[in-house]
Amino acid sequence: MSHEPTVSNLLATNTYPNHRLPLIKQIQELLGAKLIVYIASPYHPIPIIMQQDIPLFEDLLRSVDSEDGVLMINSPGGSGEAAEKILLMCRKRFTKSFRVIVPDFAKSAATMIALGSDKILMGYLSELGPIDPQFMTGPVGPGIPARSLIDGLEIIREKVKAGDPIQLYYPMLSQIRPELIARAQSAIDESKEFAEKWLKQYQLKGNPKQAEIVAEWLSASDSKKKYKSHGKVLDVDECSNELKLNVECLPQDSELWNKVWELYSRSIFFLQQQPMSAKLFENDKVSLTMTIAVQQVMQHVQQMEPPKSQEPPQQLKKE
Repeated sequence: MSHEPTVSNLLATNTYPNHRLPLIKQIQELLGAKLIVYIASPYHPIPIIMQQDIPLFEDLLRSVDSEDGVLMINSPGGSGEAAEKILLMCRKRFTKSFRVIVPDFAKSAATMIALGSDKILMGYLSELGPIDPQFMTGPVGPGIPARSLIDGLEIIREKVKAGDPIQLYYPMLSQIRPELIARAQSAIDESKEFAEKWLKQYQLKGNPKQAEIVAEWLSASDSKKKYKSHGKVLDVDECSNELKLNVECLPQDSELWNKVWELYSRSIFFLQQQPMSAKLFENDKVSLTMTIAVQQVMQHVQQMEPPKSQEPPQQLKKE
Protein backbone atom coordinates (compact mmCIF):
# COMPACT_ATOMS: atom_id res chain seq x y z
CA MET A 1 0.00 0.00 0.00
CA SER A 2 1.30 3.45 -0.95
CA HIS A 3 1.74 6.01 1.82
CA GLU A 4 2.39 8.92 -0.55
CA PRO A 5 0.76 12.12 0.82
CA THR A 6 -2.14 13.37 -1.26
CA VAL A 7 -2.85 17.02 -2.08
CA SER A 8 -5.91 16.98 0.19
CA ASN A 9 -3.85 15.60 3.08
CA LEU A 10 -1.17 18.22 2.59
CA LEU A 11 -3.74 21.02 2.65
CA ALA A 12 -5.52 19.51 5.63
CA THR A 13 -2.33 19.96 7.67
CA ASN A 14 -1.99 23.57 6.63
CA THR A 15 -0.27 25.45 9.45
CA TYR A 16 1.77 28.64 9.31
CA PRO A 17 4.98 27.36 11.00
CA ASN A 18 5.08 23.98 9.24
CA HIS A 19 3.76 24.80 5.78
CA ARG A 20 3.32 28.46 4.80
CA LEU A 21 6.38 29.83 6.63
CA PRO A 22 8.83 27.50 4.82
CA LEU A 23 7.29 28.55 1.50
CA ILE A 24 7.68 32.23 2.39
CA LYS A 25 11.37 31.66 3.17
CA GLN A 26 11.90 29.70 -0.04
CA ILE A 27 10.26 32.44 -2.13
CA GLN A 28 12.42 35.05 -0.38
CA GLU A 29 15.54 33.10 -1.37
CA LEU A 30 14.43 32.96 -4.99
CA LEU A 31 13.59 36.69 -5.05
CA GLY A 32 16.50 37.97 -2.96
CA ALA A 33 14.10 40.16 -0.99
CA LYS A 34 11.72 40.03 1.95
CA LEU A 35 8.18 38.83 1.20
CA ILE A 36 4.98 40.11 2.77
CA VAL A 37 1.68 38.41 2.00
CA TYR A 38 -1.79 40.00 1.85
CA ILE A 39 -4.53 37.60 0.79
CA ALA A 40 -8.25 38.44 0.86
CA SER A 41 -10.62 35.54 1.39
CA PRO A 42 -12.75 34.68 -1.66
CA TYR A 43 -15.22 33.10 0.78
CA HIS A 44 -15.87 36.11 3.04
CA PRO A 45 -18.54 38.73 2.12
CA ILE A 46 -16.32 41.66 3.22
CA PRO A 47 -12.91 41.04 1.61
CA ILE A 48 -12.17 44.57 0.40
CA ILE A 49 -9.16 46.79 1.10
CA MET A 50 -10.13 49.24 3.85
CA GLN A 51 -8.70 51.51 6.53
CA GLN A 52 -8.96 48.73 9.13
CA ASP A 53 -6.20 46.90 7.22
CA ILE A 54 -3.61 49.54 8.10
CA PRO A 55 -2.71 48.44 11.68
CA LEU A 56 -2.23 44.82 10.62
CA PHE A 57 -0.21 45.88 7.59
CA GLU A 58 1.99 48.03 9.81
CA ASP A 59 2.61 45.05 12.09
CA LEU A 60 3.89 43.17 9.03
CA LEU A 61 6.17 45.98 7.91
CA ARG A 62 7.57 46.70 11.39
CA SER A 63 8.95 43.16 11.56
CA VAL A 64 10.77 43.41 8.21
CA ASP A 65 14.50 44.16 8.31
CA SER A 66 15.22 44.75 4.63
CA GLU A 67 15.10 47.64 2.18
CA ASP A 68 14.16 45.25 -0.66
CA GLY A 69 10.58 44.06 -0.42
CA VAL A 70 7.98 42.12 -2.37
CA LEU A 71 4.23 42.24 -1.71
CA MET A 72 2.24 39.18 -2.72
CA ILE A 73 -1.32 40.46 -3.01
CA ASN A 74 -4.61 38.87 -3.96
CA SER A 75 -7.65 41.13 -3.54
CA PRO A 76 -10.85 42.23 -5.30
CA GLY A 77 -10.01 45.88 -4.47
CA GLY A 78 -11.72 48.36 -2.19
CA SER A 79 -10.89 51.81 -0.83
CA GLY A 80 -8.56 53.91 -2.97
CA GLU A 81 -7.51 55.93 0.09
CA ALA A 82 -6.52 52.79 2.00
CA ALA A 83 -4.69 51.45 -1.06
CA GLU A 84 -2.64 54.62 -1.37
CA LYS A 85 -1.74 54.51 2.31
CA ILE A 86 -0.61 50.88 2.00
CA LEU A 87 1.49 51.80 -1.04
CA LEU A 88 3.07 54.73 0.82
CA MET A 89 3.86 52.46 3.76
CA CYS A 90 5.56 49.92 1.46
CA ARG A 91 7.57 52.57 -0.38
CA LYS A 92 8.74 54.09 2.93
CA ARG A 93 9.91 50.69 4.22
CA PHE A 94 11.35 49.28 0.99
CA THR A 95 13.55 52.14 -0.12
CA LYS A 96 15.78 50.16 -2.52
CA SER A 97 13.15 48.20 -4.43
CA PHE A 98 9.49 47.29 -4.13
CA ARG A 99 7.91 44.61 -6.30
CA VAL A 100 4.40 43.12 -6.38
CA ILE A 101 3.46 39.50 -7.07
CA VAL A 102 -0.08 38.72 -8.28
CA PRO A 103 -0.83 35.00 -7.95
CA ASP A 104 -4.43 35.21 -9.14
CA PHE A 105 -6.14 38.64 -9.17
CA ALA A 106 -5.38 42.12 -7.87
CA LYS A 107 -8.32 44.24 -9.00
CA SER A 108 -9.34 47.88 -8.62
CA ALA A 109 -7.59 49.34 -5.55
CA ALA A 110 -5.21 46.36 -5.49
CA THR A 111 -4.23 47.25 -9.05
CA MET A 112 -3.53 50.77 -7.80
CA ILE A 113 -0.99 49.36 -5.34
CA ALA A 114 0.67 47.37 -8.14
CA LEU A 115 0.93 50.50 -10.32
CA GLY A 116 3.13 52.09 -7.64
CA SER A 117 5.64 49.23 -7.62
CA ASP A 118 8.95 49.01 -9.46
CA LYS A 119 7.95 45.72 -11.12
CA ILE A 120 4.88 43.46 -11.23
CA LEU A 121 5.45 39.69 -11.26
CA MET A 122 2.60 37.80 -12.95
CA GLY A 123 1.91 34.23 -13.99
CA TYR A 124 -0.11 32.98 -16.92
CA LEU A 125 -3.39 33.32 -14.97
CA SER A 126 -2.62 36.52 -13.01
CA GLU A 127 -4.78 39.56 -13.68
CA LEU A 128 -5.10 43.25 -12.89
CA GLY A 129 -8.14 45.39 -13.69
CA PRO A 130 -9.59 48.92 -14.07
CA ILE A 131 -8.92 51.04 -11.00
CA ASP A 132 -12.27 52.51 -10.01
CA PRO A 133 -12.62 51.97 -6.25
CA GLN A 134 -15.55 50.13 -4.67
CA PHE A 135 -18.21 51.27 -2.20
CA MET A 136 -20.06 49.29 0.43
CA THR A 137 -23.75 50.14 0.07
CA GLY A 138 -24.93 47.71 2.73
CA PRO A 139 -23.69 45.89 5.81
CA VAL A 140 -22.32 42.97 3.79
CA GLY A 141 -21.31 42.25 0.21
CA PRO A 142 -18.32 42.86 -2.02
CA GLY A 143 -19.25 46.48 -2.75
CA ILE A 144 -19.97 48.06 -6.12
CA PRO A 145 -17.57 49.92 -8.42
CA ALA A 146 -17.73 53.71 -8.25
CA ARG A 147 -17.84 53.78 -12.03
CA SER A 148 -20.96 51.59 -12.06
CA LEU A 149 -22.85 54.21 -10.06
CA ILE A 150 -21.97 56.99 -12.49
CA ASP A 151 -22.53 54.86 -15.58
CA GLY A 152 -25.86 53.60 -14.23
CA LEU A 153 -27.14 57.13 -13.72
CA GLU A 154 -26.01 58.09 -17.21
CA ILE A 155 -27.91 55.14 -18.69
CA ILE A 156 -31.09 56.21 -16.87
CA ARG A 157 -30.59 59.79 -18.07
CA GLU A 158 -30.27 58.64 -21.69
CA LYS A 159 -33.36 56.41 -21.36
CA VAL A 160 -35.42 59.35 -20.04
CA LYS A 161 -34.14 61.62 -22.82
CA ALA A 162 -35.18 58.95 -25.32
CA GLY A 163 -38.76 59.01 -24.01
CA ASP A 164 -39.02 56.66 -21.04
CA PRO A 165 -41.25 58.04 -18.26
CA ILE A 166 -39.05 59.13 -15.38
CA GLN A 167 -41.48 57.56 -12.90
CA LEU A 168 -40.26 54.18 -14.17
CA TYR A 169 -36.91 54.80 -12.47
CA TYR A 170 -38.13 56.22 -9.15
CA PRO A 171 -37.60 52.96 -7.22
CA MET A 172 -33.97 52.74 -8.35
CA LEU A 173 -33.18 56.44 -7.93
CA SER A 174 -34.69 56.57 -4.46
CA GLN A 175 -32.06 54.05 -3.31
CA ILE A 176 -29.13 56.24 -4.41
CA ARG A 177 -28.03 58.95 -1.98
CA PRO A 178 -26.65 62.16 -3.59
CA GLU A 179 -23.57 62.14 -1.38
CA LEU A 180 -22.73 58.63 -2.60
CA ILE A 181 -22.81 59.84 -6.20
CA ALA A 182 -20.46 62.69 -5.30
CA ARG A 183 -18.12 60.30 -3.52
CA ALA A 184 -18.13 57.96 -6.50
CA GLN A 185 -17.17 60.71 -8.96
CA SER A 186 -14.48 62.03 -6.62
CA ALA A 187 -13.08 58.51 -6.24
CA ILE A 188 -12.87 58.08 -10.01
CA ASP A 189 -11.08 61.41 -10.42
CA GLU A 190 -8.71 60.65 -7.57
CA SER A 191 -7.92 57.17 -8.93
CA LYS A 192 -6.86 58.71 -12.24
CA GLU A 193 -4.62 61.23 -10.46
CA PHE A 194 -3.22 58.42 -8.31
CA ALA A 195 -2.37 56.25 -11.32
CA GLU A 196 -0.77 59.08 -13.27
CA LYS A 197 1.32 60.22 -10.31
CA TRP A 198 2.70 56.80 -9.37
CA LEU A 199 3.15 55.53 -12.92
CA LYS A 200 5.31 58.54 -13.72
CA GLN A 201 7.47 57.88 -10.67
CA TYR A 202 7.97 54.14 -11.09
CA GLN A 203 6.35 51.79 -13.63
CA LEU A 204 6.51 54.27 -16.52
CA LYS A 205 9.30 56.51 -15.32
CA GLY A 206 10.71 58.36 -18.30
CA ASN A 207 7.52 57.93 -20.34
CA PRO A 208 5.04 60.48 -18.91
CA LYS A 209 2.82 60.39 -22.01
CA GLN A 210 2.25 56.65 -21.66
CA ALA A 211 1.55 57.15 -17.95
CA GLU A 212 -1.22 59.62 -18.81
CA ILE A 213 -2.67 57.26 -21.42
CA VAL A 214 -2.70 54.29 -19.05
CA ALA A 215 -4.23 56.35 -16.22
CA GLU A 216 -7.02 57.44 -18.59
CA TRP A 217 -7.62 53.90 -19.88
CA LEU A 218 -7.84 52.41 -16.41
CA SER A 219 -10.03 55.07 -14.82
CA ALA A 220 -12.22 56.55 -17.60
CA SER A 221 -15.96 56.63 -16.91
CA ASP A 222 -17.37 57.81 -20.21
CA SER A 223 -18.36 56.36 -23.56
CA LYS A 224 -14.75 56.54 -24.80
CA LYS A 225 -13.34 54.30 -22.08
CA LYS A 226 -11.13 51.46 -23.26
CA TYR A 227 -12.23 48.93 -20.65
CA LYS A 228 -16.00 48.88 -20.28
CA SER A 229 -16.23 46.37 -17.42
CA HIS A 230 -14.98 46.75 -13.85
CA GLY A 231 -14.11 43.04 -13.97
CA LYS A 232 -12.12 43.25 -17.21
CA VAL A 233 -9.19 40.81 -17.15
CA LEU A 234 -5.87 42.53 -17.78
CA ASP A 235 -3.53 39.56 -18.08
CA VAL A 236 0.24 39.51 -18.27
CA ASP A 237 0.26 40.06 -22.04
CA GLU A 238 -2.17 43.00 -21.88
CA CYS A 239 -0.24 44.62 -19.03
CA SER A 240 3.11 44.19 -20.76
CA ASN A 241 2.33 44.74 -24.45
CA GLU A 242 -0.65 47.13 -24.39
CA LEU A 243 -0.17 49.11 -21.17
CA LYS A 244 3.65 48.91 -21.39
CA LEU A 245 3.98 48.27 -17.66
CA ASN A 246 7.18 46.87 -16.18
CA VAL A 247 5.96 43.28 -15.89
CA GLU A 248 7.90 40.06 -15.44
CA CYS A 249 6.14 36.90 -16.59
CA LEU A 250 6.82 33.93 -14.31
CA PRO A 251 6.96 30.78 -16.49
CA GLN A 252 4.29 28.24 -15.68
CA ASP A 253 6.82 25.52 -14.90
CA SER A 254 9.28 27.70 -12.98
CA GLU A 255 10.17 26.99 -9.36
CA LEU A 256 9.19 30.51 -8.31
CA TRP A 257 5.70 30.32 -9.84
CA ASN A 258 5.09 26.87 -8.33
CA LYS A 259 6.09 28.13 -4.86
CA VAL A 260 3.95 31.27 -5.23
CA TRP A 261 0.95 29.24 -6.33
CA GLU A 262 1.32 26.74 -3.51
CA LEU A 263 1.55 29.52 -0.93
CA TYR A 264 -1.53 31.21 -2.40
CA SER A 265 -3.48 27.93 -2.47
CA ARG A 266 -2.61 27.17 1.13
CA SER A 267 -3.54 30.71 2.15
CA ILE A 268 -7.03 30.64 0.66
CA PHE A 269 -7.61 27.11 1.95
CA PHE A 270 -6.69 28.31 5.45
CA LEU A 271 -9.13 31.21 5.10
CA GLN A 272 -11.84 28.86 3.89
CA GLN A 273 -11.48 26.89 7.13
CA GLN A 274 -11.93 30.11 9.16
CA PRO A 275 -15.44 31.42 8.25
CA MET A 276 -15.00 34.79 10.00
CA SER A 277 -11.49 35.45 8.63
CA ALA A 278 -11.62 38.05 5.86
CA LYS A 279 -7.88 38.47 5.20
CA LEU A 280 -4.50 36.91 5.91
CA PHE A 281 -1.35 38.97 6.58
CA GLU A 282 1.96 37.07 6.78
CA ASN A 283 5.72 37.32 6.47
CA ASP A 284 8.62 35.23 7.82
CA LYS A 285 7.98 36.40 11.39
CA VAL A 286 4.29 37.23 11.70
CA SER A 287 0.97 35.59 10.82
CA LEU A 288 -2.18 37.69 11.33
CA THR A 289 -5.80 37.26 10.32
CA MET A 290 -8.55 39.87 10.23
CA THR A 291 -11.79 38.46 11.55
CA ILE A 292 -15.14 40.09 10.77
CA ALA A 293 -18.28 38.56 12.28
CA VAL A 294 -20.82 39.33 9.54
CA GLN A 295 -23.87 38.54 11.67
CA GLN A 296 -22.79 41.06 14.31
CA VAL A 297 -22.17 43.70 11.63
CA MET A 298 -25.66 43.20 10.21
CA GLN A 299 -27.29 43.39 13.63
CA HIS A 300 -25.44 46.60 14.45
CA VAL A 301 -26.41 48.25 11.14
CA GLN A 302 -30.05 47.23 11.53
CA GLN A 303 -30.14 48.79 15.00
CA MET A 304 -28.57 52.04 13.81
CA GLU A 305 -30.36 52.34 10.45
CA PRO A 306 -33.15 54.98 10.33
CA PRO A 307 -36.50 54.19 8.68
CA LYS A 308 -36.39 54.52 4.91
CA SER A 309 -38.65 57.03 3.20
CA GLN A 310 -40.94 55.63 0.54
CA GLU A 311 -41.48 58.99 -1.14
CA PRO A 312 -40.08 59.36 -4.67
CA PRO A 313 -37.47 62.04 -5.49
CA GLN A 314 -39.04 65.50 -5.90
CA GLN A 315 -36.49 67.37 -8.03
CA LEU A 316 -36.18 65.12 -11.06
CA LYS A 317 -37.14 66.54 -14.43
CA LYS A 318 -37.22 65.04 -17.87
CA GLU A 319 -34.74 66.70 -20.21
